[in-house]
Amino acid sequence: MTQLMINNVNFHVDMFEEKMITDANTGEELKRLNFSFSVVGKAAYDKYDAFFEDPYFEVTNMETKETLTLKNISHSTFYQSPEITDHTNIVFRVKLQQEPVKAKEQVKNEQPTENTVNEMLLSRIKFKALVELLEEKGLLTEKELYTKIEEVAEPDFDILRDELSHSKKEVKA
Repeated sequence: MTQLMINNVNFHVDMFEEKMITDANTGEELKRLNFSFSVVGKAAYDKYDAFFEDPYFEVTNMETKETLTLKNISHSTFYQSPEITDHTNIVFRVKLQQEPVKAKEQVKNEQPTENTVNEMLLSRIKFKALVELLEEKGLLTEKELYTKIEEVAEPDFDILRDELSHSKKEVKA
């Protein structure tokens, strides 16, 4: 039996397989871990099912003392939550894998993704439609709008930029 420490949680692993795979895009050799562990009952199922929803894990093989940051490929059981009682024995199967270093470097240098561009465009379209509607109804002039934008931006721009920048760092971590 192998013992793994995953995000500071100790796992006694029933089945453990470590293998090297070659990334199709970068040609890098990457480590993949396949393992299973057992829990009993609905509360344990819910806890570990939620635990393995994270995208990345810090994993230490307690026998070799090797620590890696691995991406969550998949986790599964034969059960679904409604089928589980407090006495059901549940076996989780988990796949975690290293990410290619070259792919991480490419992401840093990438232009915004298509989804990001689409979200920005949609926000601008909504803003423009709202402005036109307010102007048509005589509730706002273009000069009033831009004066108000400047008033709001002056005290809040740096704060909002810092908040967005901070949340962006949290997502990457």
